[in-house]
Parts: sequence; structure tokens; C-alpha cells
Amino acid sequence: MFKKGFVLITVLVLVLGILSGCATVEDTSSDVNEGVDQEQTNNVTETNYPLTIKDDSSKEITINAEPKRIISLIPSNTEILYALGLDGRVVAVTIFDNYPVDVQERVEYVFEDGLNPNIEQIVALNPDLVILGAHSEQLLNSIRALNISVVQFNPQSINAVYETIEKIGLITNTNEKAQQVIAEMKEKEQSIVEKIANIAETDKVRVWVEVSSDLWTSGKGTFIDELITKAGGINIVEENGWVQYSEEKVIEANPQVIFTTYGYYTPNAVEQVLSREGWQQVDAIVNKRVINVDNDLVSRPGPRIIDGLGEIAKILYPDQF
Repeated sequence: MFKKGFVLITVLVLVLGILSGCATVEDTSSDVNEGVDQEQTNNVTETNYPLTIKDDSSKEITINAEPKRIISLIPSNTEILYALGLDGRVVAVTIFDNYPVDVQERVEYVFEDGLNPNIEQIVALNPDLVILGAHSEQLLNSIRALNISVVQFNPQSINAVYETIEKIGLITNTNEKAQQVIAEMKEKEQSIVEKIANIAETDKVRVWVEVSSDLWTSGKGTFIDELITKAGGINIVEENGWVQYSEEKVIEANPQVIFTTYGYYTPNAVEQVLSREGWQQVDAIVNKRVINVDNDLVSRPGPRIIDGLGEIAKILYPDQF
């Protein structure tokens, strides 16, 4: 029940993001780094404080000193912090944080409601930095009113993930580690893309992504859509954002591969799709190419997003790997 509830909350947050215009993949490189010289950021090894930087809320944030007590209220940013070796500084995460696997055991406090955390508890933890994701402006302003440094990062593309890692590295004075993480991710991404670079357009695999059993799916401008495209596939969904399809529409599109992302809370998700009445002539069903993928890998904008890209590419074109 808990996991199902989490997915429903996740879908709701994504839909709200679409309505606010922030859930589509955009090139944010021109504005996301305002307030920081990009060339300097790429070469800096030591952060000078006070640091003024612009986050994804488009506000200039001043960080007065190197953060030592950090609260992360979204799993993707927690994963970035741990990738930067900052586990000793993270004092609180949310109940949805699950990577590293023992992350909830390492911190002082776990927020049960990551979207609407208890403000009094935030104050009690005495943080010098709070990192948000797609949270409300009300929460953002409530924390800022307490004179606690708070930044918001909600990257919507792979390139934006790289920028977010770089900026969190700058804020936390882990610049060299951030550049190392980014370089490793880019190298892995390039290796994957090169392996499928020669797939002819006529041979590209049609893909249907099912994020819930009631046929919610990932359209244009979502992370999963970007991963499918980079992996050489064709997302059958032409609409933008997160949308709900009819069975007839999926069947008509005749996907060759079907990905489910809800197998961790729905037993036998793949088997249920394979046995659907009326779907038996769909290519993916005929060839039994229905696969459950790790939802965290393909939708969480953090360091493991490239692992999600690799998983999708290997499924679509196993002979290339």
C-alpha cells in the first residue's frame, strides 16, 4: 500500500509539474547558471564564500559558508550529495529515499512527508542548507523566512542533471568530485550512444512505457522519453508530459517493446500485461518483450540516470552490447 501510494503521489507531482510548465525537457543551460561564471565553475577547485548562485527557482541565493548540516527533501538530490561524498553532512532525508540502500539509517531524521515536511522539525535539526526539488513556492518561502539557506534543483534533462551536480558541488565545496562524477557519467553515456549510433531509422524499436496499470505513460519532454530517444527507440506517445492512454490507442500504435515501471509494488506486473485481453496481436506481447524496469533508474534525475539509459538501450538492442 505504501509503495502504491508513493507512485500515485509521484504521478500527481509530475502532472502538477506539467501544468506549471516545468516537467518538459528544456535547454536550461543559458539561464540556470546565471549568477555564476560558467567557465570559472568548470575550473574551480575551491569555493569562495559567500557564494551567490541562481537555482532552479530563478532566485539568487547567497550561501555564506560551506554547508555542514544538509537536509535533502527529494531522493535525486540525496543521491547527488552521496555521490559527492557528503554522506557525513546529510542530517535528514525523506521516507522515499532508498539509495544508498541504508541511507535512512545514516541520518538523524527521516521525514515521512517529503513534499510537506514539518517546519518545526526542520528548525530543530539546525541545518545550514536545505535542498528542495519540485516543491511548492510556499515551502520554499517558509524555509527562507527562517533565515535558513535553501536551494531548489529539479532538473528535467540529462544535461540539466550535469548542471545540477556541478552547482551542488560548488555550493558544498566539492568541485573536483563533482567534475569527476560528471566526467564518469558523460563517458558512460557516450559509450552507450556509440553502441546504437548505427541503428537505421527503419529498424528503431517502437516503445510503450506504462507507469501504472491504468495506462498512465511518459510523453515527450519526460526523462523516460529522453532516455528512449537517446537509446535509439521511438516513444509511441506523441503528447507532451504525463498522459493517460486508452487501450485502443496503445494497441493501434503496436509497440514492439513494453516497459512497466510499477513492478515493485504490483505483483506480476509483466504477466498481467502479457495476458491482457485484446492485446494478443501487439508485437511486444507476441514476442514477449514486456519488461519491468527500475522506476528510480529511469525517472530520478540523479547520477544513476545514465544507468537507466544503459538498461533501456540493452533491452532495445541486446545485440549491440
